[in-house]
Amino acid sequence: MNEQAASSASEGKDKELTRAEALYREAKIMSVQGRSLDALEKFEEALEIYEAIGGRDVEVANICEQIGDLRTMRGNFKGAIPAYQRGLTICEKKHDPVSTVLLVEKIIDLYRQLEELDKTLPYYFRALELVEELEDAGRAGLYLTGIGDIYQKRGDLDKALDAYRTAQGIYQGMASRERAEILEKGIKAIEEAMSAGASK
Repeated sequence: MNEQAASSASEGKDKELTRAEALYREAKIMSVQGRSLDALEKFEEALEIYEAIGGRDVEVANICEQIGDLRTMRGNFKGAIPAYQRGLTICEKKHDPVSTVLLVEKIIDLYRQLEELDKTLPYYFRALELVEELEDAGRAGLYLTGIGDIYQKRGDLDKALDAYRTAQGIYQGMASRERAEILEKGIKAIEEAMSAGASK
């Protein structure tokens, strides 16, 4: 590529970047104004440009999250999940644990709303790994409780008890008495149900 062609390509790229940035700003304003459908269109247009340019992972992840949020707000949970998953893949690649955890939580929440609980498990385990790295005990307790809930619904009571007991230990260590007591009651109820089942 000669110098002139390279300069022209660079100019074209700059123009496209400026256009994408303008679309993003417009989308944000529309979003605040409650014009979610218009905002979605602008975000999707900006996303296409950033993808075509390449090397704009941060912008792509950010827009994917915005699209996911708008679709969630409009009740399109099934459409929001792939947008969040795409943002999540980028955040994991960039080793951004905080953003990864936030996106994982959004995906878990949507699968719970859709009552597709089995699909939440890999995300709970991924989030658990990350918050252990971040040393966020409170969130770890929360995820373990969620894992316990899913195992309990599946009827896998031993695994549910393991998760609940670990969460209870975390809350006791944090002096979060109320949460520890709620879990203790739940653990006792499961143990009683298991022993009643075993004695039949």
